[in-house]
Amino acid sequence: MKNFIRNIVFFLLLAVILLLNVTCIEPSEKNDDDITYGPVQFDTLDIKGEQVWMPNYNTGKVSQMFLKFEGDRTVDVIVELIGYDDKDNPFSYIEKTGSGKIEKGILKFKVDVIDDSNLLDSDEFFLHCFNEWYYDKNDNINIFMDIPDVKGNIITLVALYKDNSDTIPAEGVIREGFFGTDNSFTGEYIYYLYVNKDCTISAKEVKKTDLKYTFNKFDLSLKAGWNTICKSETYTTTGDSSYSITVSNPSIRWVMQKMK
Repeated sequence: MKNFIRNIVFFLLLAVILLLNVTCIEPSEKNDDDITYGPVQFDTLDIKGEQVWMPNYNTGKVSQMFLKFEGDRTVDVIVELIGYDDKDNPFSYIEKTGSGKIEKGILKFKVDVIDDSNLLDSDEFFLHCFNEWYYDKNDNINIFMDIPDVKGNIITLVALYKDNSDTIPAEGVIREGFFGTDNSFTGEYIYYLYVNKDCTISAKEVKKTDLKYTFNKFDLSLKAGWNTICKSETYTTTGDSSYSITVSNPSIRWVMQKMK
């Protein structure tokens, strides 16, 4: 399911290529498609008129990483849920919670209130949405919420079409952007997160010194309904990497990538 959200293999390989060839990295603006997405919180998630892009695998330059998509797709909006078999072993499954379409490369979709049956209880919600921060270096729970019994989930967009072999391939659609300097490369990813109550979720910093990972502390003030979450990942030429999450809505593209 994590590959439904983004193609991490593509990102990591591209990051390595760019960091090993720093002369190819061109500084670029985060809002280079001149789109302003507006507020960070919504009662109804109603997205329309947004251009979709595809990764350009034949470049080593950040400014040329995407190609404009001009095709058509149907779009399912799904959530991942946790179930249990007759031996109380957990398993994940997905449910459709909204729909939309891409016409000539232009995306629109709408999701209203998510029913409680499609939300995760707090512990499962934390593990699904903030799993990197869930435990500290001593394996103690590192996520905190200011009120009890909040439920939530993150949606995933899946683009579907019938190809020449009469099969139906699936592609994930997410807002993502990349920018770099001579010494670092950063990816930003937008997630639409739903909670059923106003709440604040926070986590302390987590350092994985053996892997040179730092998960920066966060303090997210969420409103009941839809919240726009931006996760950033920065990789440096020294091998260090850092991860952050904020409630923010930067102007970055919708990108469609093949699912593994």
